[in-house]
Amino acid sequence: MPSFYSSQFDRSIINCTIEYFLDLNSQDTFEGIIDNISEAGICLITSNHLEEGQEIIIKTDIFLPSHSAQVCWVKPHEEAYKVGLKFT
Repeated sequence: MPSFYSSQFDRSIINCTIEYFLDLNSQDTFEGIIDNISEAGICLITSNHLEEGQEIIIKTDIFLPSHSAQVCWVKPHEEAYKVGLKFT
């Protein structure tokens, strides 16, 4: 299965704030900014450190192929993190 960051998927650069949950039963929400998006996933900038393999639930009014995603990679970015998410 190809990585969502491969050149197989065209990415669109957008600057859109989203909220996400780590657990459907939790009231805790976190914010992130979508850096780019493709049909397979998102590159998210967030101040919250996420772990590879972690599942998140995305809350937004914009159309997404899925509102759940899995963390594929995490890289430091300025005073935050860039996170590669694959839609699940």
